[in-house]
Amino acid sequence: MKSLFLLMLLFSSAALAEGPLVQPDMMVMASEITNLQKYMLTDADYTAKKNEAEIQKSFKSLEEHLGHLEKSFTNDPSLKANLGMLQQHIKDANRSFNEGGKNYSRFMLQSSLQMCITCHTRRKAADFTWVDVENKDMAPIDRADYYFVTRQFKKGVVVYESIVKDYPGKGAGQWNLRKALLALAVYYARVAEDPAEGAKYFRAAAQNPALPIYLQEEMKAWAEEFSQWAKEKPRDLGKATDFVILQRAKNILKKDDFSLVSEIGRSFHVRRLRASTLLQKVLESPGGKSPLKAEALLYLGQIYPRLSSNLFFRFGEMYLKACITEYPKTAMARSCYVALELNVTEGYSGSAGTDIPEDEQVELLRLKRIAY
Repeated sequence: MKSLFLLMLLFSSAALAEGPLVQPDMMVMASEITNLQKYMLTDADYTAKKNEAEIQKSFKSLEEHLGHLEKSFTNDPSLKANLGMLQQHIKDANRSFNEGGKNYSRFMLQSSLQMCITCHTRRKAADFTWVDVENKDMAPIDRADYYFVTRQFKKGVVVYESIVKDYPGKGAGQWNLRKALLALAVYYARVAEDPAEGAKYFRAAAQNPALPIYLQEEMKAWAEEFSQWAKEKPRDLGKATDFVILQRAKNILKKDDFSLVSEIGRSFHVRRLRASTLLQKVLESPGGKSPLKAEALLYLGQIYPRLSSNLFFRFGEMYLKACITEYPKTAMARSCYVALELNVTEGYSGSAGTDIPEDEQVELLRLKRIAY
């Protein structure tokens, strides 16, 4: 994982803020992550008592300088949500470390890479030229993630596809196999916006007899979604109004029922990725707050939890919170609160019933007061 978390911070910060004010904070954070790298390589180093004070010092500095970046935000509420999530994630990792959950804290730092990948694949994008991976012993899934976070998408696609093709080789279990497939769907739906190639790839992937049957069926469904998309007449939305773009997204989602987070089958995955790209266009359009942008936040907050938690990591929750705080005391804020409450409730429900932690309940109450 050498250098990956450093890249996550640098790229996320660059995406979330602008202007000369960010540079001093970014340099300090780079220094702190460089310091943390030597402890993150193994559990033994990260949990050693002798390293505790140094790690805590780096956490404190990271939280402080992430806070400084708030003054350089753009007006995009989704980007504000992204930085807010990164800040909360670092706080949670720090709290886990201080409360004795050092192994989990290390896992959280390593998993933070997904925040950057999600931001960088929000819409059609060109490849960047970047340095190659320093650690040649890096696991294939980590190498592919590195390429995506540094916007070397085509290189990443090659590695993700090799994980699928060689399954169960290269030490990839079903978790990483599914993650690779989801990343490839994101690439064809949002980065390349190439439904014909997406249909071609997933149709072929579904024929791989080594894949679990449920994934073969899912790949067939995705291939069909891409195929139907490819048959549609191309639409130029470059100069379309927010209203037109939002309606287009809603039309794509008209078959979807957002009353449940968990659903049987994943045929909807591709169309929700398509819709998310359009919804991001609404959020990124010029101008300040608007009811249309609030509605886009609501839909994004409902889409992300229903895609994949191992690729889109808490993004739905943060979009809904952004909707509530950006548009307080409005009908849309109340709709976002209801959606958030549903997501949180289902997230903490299981065979033993529903057990929402006290701090989550307090946060829900705070947001309810803002919404209502």
